[in-house]
Amino acid sequence: MPVRDFRLILGQGEKIEKPKRPAARVRKLAPPSARQAYAALKATAGSGELIEKNPDLGKVLLWKEIASFRVCGKTGTALFLDLWDCDHFDGFTDIPRALSTCQAWFSADGFSVWGSPETKTGRVNCFFRAPAAGIYVCNAQLESSPAASLSVVECLIDSFSFGPLAFTGPITQPHVSVLPAGFHHFRIRQKSGAFFFRSLTVFRIA
Repeated sequence: MPVRDFRLILGQGEKIEKPKRPAARVRKLAPPSARQAYAALKATAGSGELIEKNPDLGKVLLWKEIASFRVCGKTGTALFLDLWDCDHFDGFTDIPRALSTCQAWFSADGFSVWGSPETKTGRVNCFFRAPAAGIYVCNAQLESSPAASLSVVECLIDSFSFGPLAFTGPITQPHVSVLPAGFHHFRIRQKSGAFFFRSLTVFRIA
């Protein structure tokens, strides 16, 4: 039996005005194709050196999609999509809307009038199987929220950190790694700012 230390008292509410909420987001974007991810890789500093050392990385026809993760589903060798401390804000990014638009929202500052603790503890864990040893590209599709603001996350493959990733608006960001065959985690950790997780697509350089 629970210990009943709680005692009823009479609470007293107060009159409040209904604050405005942000307009609902309804955009549903497809995950980037291999060519789109390749273009993003080429536009990233350091890509020339990586391609020079790993020439197959520069041949987009060798990019083979093996796994993809979105809120509304997984494909290929994708096993588990874990979302920690994502935020349900009714009428904006509630669960039905997250499923219909295939994205999850991680809030930051603001919304305290609605009870937000204003934490930056969002986490995404994408667990997949690499069918063979080789070079893999994990392509993260994110968007800062609001779009004009700056957000910062940290991306990792297993225990290896790629360092801070700062972005404003939508971003398609490839992360290249050498993986042994077997199971791996690609993780996204919120550092500052609010953001949407849209997708993670894993390509193997065959």
